[in-house]
Amino acid sequence: MATVTTGSDKSQVGLRLMGALVRCLHTVSLHDVDNASAKESIEELGALLDGELRGQKSVELQCVGGIPFLGGIRLKLGEEHLETAVALRRYLEPLQVQEISFGTGLRREHLRGFLVAFQKHRRSPKPQAILQEKLAPVRLKDVLSTSQVLTPREVLLRYYARLVVLLKHLITTQAPVRIERFRRVLQRLAEASVGHEPLLVGLTRFRRTDVDGGQHGAAVAVLSLLMARRLGLSRAQQLDLALSGLFHDLGRGSTPLPPEQEFDRASHELLVRRGPLKTALRLLQRPLDASRLERVMAAHDCIQPAWSGPVRRPGGLAGRLLAVPCAFDLLTFPAPPHPGLAPDAALRLITHRAGTRFDPRVVRLFTTVAGFYPVGTLVRLSGGQVGVVMDVPADAAQAARPRIRVIQGAGRTRADYVVDLAEPGQRLSIVASLDSTEHDFNVPHFLFS
Repeated sequence: MATVTTGSDKSQVGLRLMGALVRCLHTVSLHDVDNASAKESIEELGALLDGELRGQKSVELQCVGGIPFLGGIRLKLGEEHLETAVALRRYLEPLQVQEISFGTGLRREHLRGFLVAFQKHRRSPKPQAILQEKLAPVRLKDVLSTSQVLTPREVLLRYYARLVVLLKHLITTQAPVRIERFRRVLQRLAEASVGHEPLLVGLTRFRRTDVDGGQHGAAVAVLSLLMARRLGLSRAQQLDLALSGLFHDLGRGSTPLPPEQEFDRASHELLVRRGPLKTALRLLQRPLDASRLERVMAAHDCIQPAWSGPVRRPGGLAGRLLAVPCAFDLLTFPAPPHPGLAPDAALRLITHRAGTRFDPRVVRLFTTVAGFYPVGTLVRLSGGQVGVVMDVPADAAQAARPRIRVIQGAGRTRADYVVDLAEPGQRLSIVASLDSTEHDFNVPHFLFS
């Protein structure tokens, strides 16, 4: 009688395979492949794979945004597995490998050939060249072999979370900025976002637990990326602008206030003034090049006191582009304990200052990308229904009439249907945007369900 492999069983197998693979990679990072320790690690990994390949054609171990999977099933990590999962990501990320597949006919010499290639490429100027090696039946891939592993929404969420975590780590550790590491994650996020741009906007609307935790930089990065894409800039130019947005506010995390000073609007402005200088110092910790100078100037241009002092419009192109998403994010997620403005109210304020603080053309561009009611905004309709904005109208003239997922009927009854306010003859309209916490709605659930 055939046995049925449950998801729990598969997760346990995946954890053992992940551990054996990491031990192999760690051993050959320190020793020659023909070393006795390396041979022992290869034998351990080979024995595990021999057992798994008896009943299937291939075994796929995936790592997406630092999350390990086996054949599309997410591995359930305990505390004892976290270090191994982090090590797997550190080994695979520089190679730009998301999936390692082991096929039938696998022998120990195939594993040895894979590890020799790993030794050869891991410290080379272009480690991703390992993807071009012929290592069958071991196959390395920079994309997932099946779309069933993760939905596009899940891929976006994981890469965006990865971006926030990386930036938060950089801010809290005060480590030198390694731009290429962030470029790789941003590139993956940009590729995954094609056709799902509104959802990427929605990811920036998640509530935050701290001010300088990386969410602001990540939000400005992805919003500026989408603005550059709408302008028709090249992929390299899109990534450069997004990187400038990612690091534009880096200095605020390295200018802590005295413990006795209350974090109020005045102290927030103090951090804003110090930000450009501190950001410049952080970016210049490593060798100077033209791209770093451009990011320094963008930081100086887009981070200016927004509530007091003389009004000065950014002079550089990058600064003008970044100033709008930066101000929008700070207005909607300000320093505590001040409540944030609703997205539409923040856009009205920014539009009012177009021509003085902001470039009017950039304000119009931002509105076409984010919409007047960004994805994830909780709104009340003229019929009394409550819904979540799910999309941005393609026609800029219809920016205030997005597609809505109604989650509560007029009589506070539960509902689940979609209304496109831009459809001809549709009489419903948005009368107000709402605070999701006050109304006890988990908006991300409706975006990703």
